[in-house]
Amino acid sequence: MKVSVDQPKANVTRIVLDGRLDVAGTQAAETEFNAAVASSLHIIVDLSKVAFVSSVGIRMLVAGAQDRSKAGGRMVLAQPDELTKRILHTTGIEQIVPVYAELDQALACF
Repeated sequence: MKVSVDQPKANVTRIVLDGRLDVAGTQAAETEFNAAVASSLHIIVDLSKVAFVSSVGIRMLVAGAQDRSKAGGRMVLAQPDELTKRILHTTGIEQIVPVYAELDQALACF
């Protein structure tokens, strides 16, 4: 799992995940992901390059969203592919973390 970070808008950090958010992928990404989440008030997690999300990956995403909420910020998910979107929907994560089909939609919420 690769993690890259940029800032598409003031006070908004985009975290791009690339790979599988299974046990190994989540372990590989978690430290860098958590540091990126803590670095900005508002976070967009770009899932366009994520091929699979397991329960461990869901846990990491929910923990990040809870962290931002406690800090007075917000985290959203953007651009999941069809399989990832189905997994997210099945888990009900969108009740905790908003999911947007497009990056522009995610940016517009900040």
